[in-house]
Amino acid sequence: MYNYGFDWWFFPFAPLFWTVIWIFFIVFIFRGFGRHRRWDRYHHESQKEMTAEEVLADRFAHGEIDEKEYEERLEVLKKHNKKS
Repeated sequence: MYNYGFDWWFFPFAPLFWTVIWIFFIVFIFRGFGRHRRWDRYHHESQKEMTAEEVLADRFAHGEIDEKEYEERLEVLKKHNKKS
């Protein structure tokens, strides 16, 4: 009486359909969490505390500041370190 477009051929495939859907979600969830765990482990273990000179050198290497600004700021840092 109320068929809603599903015939007899659909019923053998319904368990297979839901099994594939569940496997897809389980794989998606575990792969997502696995990536974050690997990234966190790599990020936290390899990251060290950088000194001010290293940060300045890194900014210069990436082109964020030019050579003149690098040298000026490096001199200020060296003067500050001598006073401390």
